[in-house]
Amino acid sequence: MKDPSSNPLRRQCVWLAAASAFPLLAAAQSVDLDKVHRLPQVEVVHQAPLPGLDVSVEQYPGNAQLRSDAQIERSGATNLADFLNRSIPGVSAADIQGSPYQIDLSYRGHRLSPLLGSPQGLSVYLDGVRVNQPLGDVMDWDLVPEMALADVALIPGTNPLYGLNTLGGALVLGTKSGWTHPGTEVDVAFGSHARKRVEFGHGARWGEGWHGYVAGTWFDEDGWRERSPGNLGNLFLKLGRNLGDTSWALSYSYGRSNLIGNGLLNQSLYDIDRRAGYTFYDQTRNRGGLLNFSLTHALSASDQLSLVAWHRSSRRQGSNGDVNEDWAEWIEDCERPGPTMNCTDPDAPGYIENNAVFNRSQARYSEVGATLQWSRQAGAHHIAAGVDMARSSSRYDQFEQEAMFDAHRVAQPLPGEDPEHDVSLRGRSTRLGLFVADTVSLSERTQLSLSARWNMSRVRNDLGHPAPYERESFSYRKLNPAIGITHAFTPAVVGFASLSQGTRMPTALELGCADPQQPCTLPTGLQADPYLKQVVTRTLEFGARLRPAEGVQLTGAVFRSVNDDDIVFMRSGVAQAGFFDNIGKTRRQGLELSARLQRSDWDVRASYGYLDATFRSSGVLFGPLSTTRRPNQFHPGTRIAALPRHVFKLSADWRATPSVVVGGDLLAASSQVVAGNEGGSRPTLGKAAGYSLLNARATWQFSPGWKAYLRVNNVLDKRYVNYVTGNEDAFPGGQIVRPGDDIGSARFVAPGAGRSFLVGVRYEWR
Repeated sequence: MKDPSSNPLRRQCVWLAAASAFPLLAAAQSVDLDKVHRLPQVEVVHQAPLPGLDVSVEQYPGNAQLRSDAQIERSGATNLADFLNRSIPGVSAADIQGSPYQIDLSYRGHRLSPLLGSPQGLSVYLDGVRVNQPLGDVMDWDLVPEMALADVALIPGTNPLYGLNTLGGALVLGTKSGWTHPGTEVDVAFGSHARKRVEFGHGARWGEGWHGYVAGTWFDEDGWRERSPGNLGNLFLKLGRNLGDTSWALSYSYGRSNLIGNGLLNQSLYDIDRRAGYTFYDQTRNRGGLLNFSLTHALSASDQLSLVAWHRSSRRQGSNGDVNEDWAEWIEDCERPGPTMNCTDPDAPGYIENNAVFNRSQARYSEVGATLQWSRQAGAHHIAAGVDMARSSSRYDQFEQEAMFDAHRVAQPLPGEDPEHDVSLRGRSTRLGLFVADTVSLSERTQLSLSARWNMSRVRNDLGHPAPYERESFSYRKLNPAIGITHAFTPAVVGFASLSQGTRMPTALELGCADPQQPCTLPTGLQADPYLKQVVTRTLEFGARLRPAEGVQLTGAVFRSVNDDDIVFMRSGVAQAGFFDNIGKTRRQGLELSARLQRSDWDVRASYGYLDATFRSSGVLFGPLSTTRRPNQFHPGTRIAALPRHVFKLSADWRATPSVVVGGDLLAASSQVVAGNEGGSRPTLGKAAGYSLLNARATWQFSPGWKAYLRVNNVLDKRYVNYVTGNEDAFPGGQIVRPGDDIGSARFVAPGAGRSFLVGVRYEWR
């Protein structure tokens, strides 16, 4: 067995974690824990999407992470996804698309991605509404009204109260209102690569409990990579009223974006220019709106009703230029041409000239739903029960057009060639959830949490290529329980433990491509297919929170999640096609350590995460480099790709003068397994190397309500990648292969952005 200490970056992460924790542990040992006065608790965790079953973070049986809007703003992060990657233990990111608003996040080894077809493992809630898109459970980061966010919480584990897809956890977003955030905020910034960002927010209160809030964001950039501009805009409106026992709010958010993220880059071209793109263009246009009504009503001093009702709709249009598979296979055949094959004469039979295809897709989603929850405080019991209902519809179409790559690797559709309608999907899904929970105070120091949720879901798809349509229908049911406990050993030391179960229903895309006898190339070959089992995840977690002295916080947690009937895209053995299938068990287990030290002039945070993510069954994984002779096999213990085992994060801010604050953050991640080579059948692909990044920031309060700031990302201009996969390289060094040349296997990487600057001015009046 390889000695873990032989990895230099791994040693660096461990030593940094130990060095950061040492002074805090020393402080803990120098204090009599029984004599420390517990600090007032102001952080509240929602145990369910709606208010009414809330507890302090000290009483939550898991390593919940909470952050405020002020912490997000001070971090200097580019956006919400970047903030989560920089500051939350257990979170890692991959720039697979190459756009700052199309980031893949992983938390405890489960993904949250904007890419259709990616296996999703996190649910996302905005003001009580689950906002994962209906077709593929994807997350559209560009539609989040970031300026309107008041708080962010990451609830760990398979909490059943958060419903479907809560395998690794739930990301819970709350928005501002005129009642909670009266005043005005304006933020204007300019930076490298022609980046421009303007944000505003204004909240107000009126007589008789009325309040209102409006916020908006405009973002535009040329992009740090070649031909990768992007822009977006969103608007958030909220009107509400507080009437003692009753409060309500009506909000509407709308966003639109036009993002070009040119994806992974072949290693040979990356070595020449990390800003380059492999092929062009990969463009996504999003439009989406959410209308949400929320109501809370106190029936009595101990009973409360909470209601959320919503309607949301969105539209996505995508296009990209890609290598023509028929041309690629012809090039391979030309390496050893037969006696009747002529690869040099354009007039010869079988000659293929069109080396590209231009793909275009369009999707429309709509959903209407409601959640009703009753909660009651009855002596030692805090009880909640409720029902969650939603109905959604999806329309998806994909078109393909013959094209040619020009000298700049841009796919140009051929004149006179009409787009071919390859795929048509019309889907409807319904879900119903009944849940109940009870938090029992067994004593002043001990709280027991019990909960359960029964889910019933149905998916009905009409699938055509594009016609005639063929109907398929699938139903899923599951009862998911959870139990947790917290105990205060002393006023400053609280332990917690939990055991929970959650489920993920297969998406319409997965259900449309699940027949090994009819393999498809995702997402262009959907058909009516066999039943897929829902993924069932069970999570065990235990840990402790310590507050040994004023301004000192320590947290540690150990977790293990086991997925039964996990779903992956499998190789079929026919060309490069494949199918979705249940593969048995996978396991994700690890450790999270975090510390915070607050002093009058200092605020320091440090965290270390260890993740062991492995397959627990055997099989062969689909991939362009998985052949009959060299299959990409996995066995119990094989590591899951694209997940670093060690991640260390450090953030510090120092108030140098009453008006000047300087700070920065460090992120260090260890190596990853290359996607498509989990079994190691192609050693030349190696691993995705570990990396470390340093970001810096400074703010100057030059006038009451006004401050200027400077942010520098990747201060040392490190060259790094945070995702690697294996594929065939049709453009080695940026030059297209010719008939007779070898399309060899190669590494394709997600380049990390180089050094960039951002300067801005912010105005706050409250």
